[in-house]
Amino acid sequence: MDESAKQIFKMKFAKLTMDLNAIFFLAALSILATFLEITSYSHYIAVICGVSAILLALYFRKAYMNDKKWLMAQDDTSGKPAKETEISVSAGEQTGDIDA
Repeated sequence: MDESAKQIFKMKFAKLTMDLNAIFFLAALSILATFLEITSYSHYIAVICGVSAILLALYFRKAYMNDKKWLMAQDDTSGKPAKETEISVSAGEQTGDIDA
């Protein structure tokens, strides 16, 4: 992975982390507003926070899947590709050059 791809990955990871934290915060706020009964609007606040958490969770899932596809499409140049080693091992097995 080159430097520009690493920077893009860091930004995507930070965005997903903030989204996930917001989901947890909204869910916790919804639970607190439901059970604490601080004001007469606490049930409305709970519903709004709960629906917001669900919508944000759906957005998070979609963004996570897209970012995962992007990450899997990146070229890993730090090591040897796995297919190349499999080919060399299977070629050695066919010629009988493998020492057991």
